[in-house]
Amino acid sequence: TEIFQRCNNAVTLSRSAATEAIFEAWQATDESWKLNDDEDAISEEVRDTAIRFVESLPLGFPLPEVMPEQDGHINWEWYRDPRRLVSVSIAPNNRLFWAALIGTENPRGTARFIDRVPAILIDQIARVFEG
Repeated sequence: TEIFQRCNNAVTLSRSAATEAIFEAWQATDESWKLNDDEDAISEEVRDTAIRFVESLPLGFPLPEVMPEQDGHINWEWYRDPRRLVSVSIAPNNRLFWAALIGTENPRGTARFIDRVPAILIDQIARVFEG
């Protein structure tokens, strides 16, 4: 049980870092962040969806980089090299817009986030890191 506790603590710490990055992105996009009329702050709804998304990733799954987007979305990026990456944009109303580059394949799509990461995204992210 000590090994399980250590693993659980490591997962909690890494997820905490991801959650902290979400809060930093959200806080960085307040009204003072807006440089142009076409830039939007990240809403609490998008922030909360991003947190639920990261908490829903399978244990041991690689965590993404977090980046705010000018349209008020939060972007997750899993990157291995220029030909192996997945980008997921978290938008209002639990919408996810995603694109991947896996070798010569360039799949993309949209999905809804409802309490768990859609299987298509789990598959695409796993493909970035396999082999």
